[in-house]
Amino acid sequence: MKKIENLFLLVLLLVACDTKKADRVEETNDAETVDTVGLEEPSLTSSEEISDGLTKRNVDEFFGDFIFSFIQDHHLQMERVRFPLQYVKQTAGKRIASMIEKKSWRHDPVFISSEYYTVLFNNEEQMDLENSTETKKVDIEKINLKKNFIKVLHFEKVDGLWMLCQETEFPLEESPLIDFLNFYKKFASDSLAQRQAIEDPLRFVTADPENDFGTIEGTLSVDQWFAFKPMLPTDEITNIRYGQVYKNPNRLVFVKRGISNGMLDVLSFVKKNGQWKFVSYEN
Repeated sequence: MKKIENLFLLVLLLVACDTKKADRVEETNDAETVDTVGLEEPSLTSSEEISDGLTKRNVDEFFGDFIFSFIQDHHLQMERVRFPLQYVKQTAGKRIASMIEKKSWRHDPVFISSEYYTVLFNNEEQMDLENSTETKKVDIEKINLKKNFIKVLHFEKVDGLWMLCQETEFPLEESPLIDFLNFYKKFASDSLAQRQAIEDPLRFVTADPENDFGTIEGTLSVDQWFAFKPMLPTDEITNIRYGQVYKNPNRLVFVKRGISNGMLDVLSFVKKNGQWKFVSYEN
């Protein structure tokens, strides 16, 4: 009889524990439900809602944050184009201006690739301009090496918001960088021309695998370069003008940077004795 009473008490105890546990779980679930409702997370079901969310996250502090949102969000892009948008085309010594109405606008992906973009600097110190919050004007040059023309998107910060204010188009030959661009066109598309332009040995800088903030410097032979060189765009490149100027016509730094990854390739070129030479590579 004693054993039966003990068994009965044990069953009651287990039932009571399970009941309390269930109550706690139910209370927790209720709390989670309340928190979720309180946060009112935006549903990414429409471009308008995506745009509102991006605006709240202050995409205008850095131009890089803004331009990637401008590319991805159609609604935001429509908001950030100053319509009617002036389009100026320079050809054969003539300047032809026209206006693009909002109803005629087609979403512009801006960059030639969804994976990377390229920039031309006069030196490596100018690369810091990418992270400047003081920049008020930025031009994105879409340089078509195949059809020999450049299209420029002119962005300005208006009342704290980045806006596309004008587009221009002009022949490639009118670029102040035409000498280097003609060289690069051959360098990127002709392996023989590339081989002849490489300084041997080639200075090489890469990340130190044992130090997150360190680098390792060495050299590469011409054959080593060709063994693992990065893909270089041939038909079209971009150049984001954050305000950098090209006072030294005999030196250029070509940067290829990943859009959604940490990819970085930095190629430095110097003009020696009238010939462009590829003198340094960093990744």
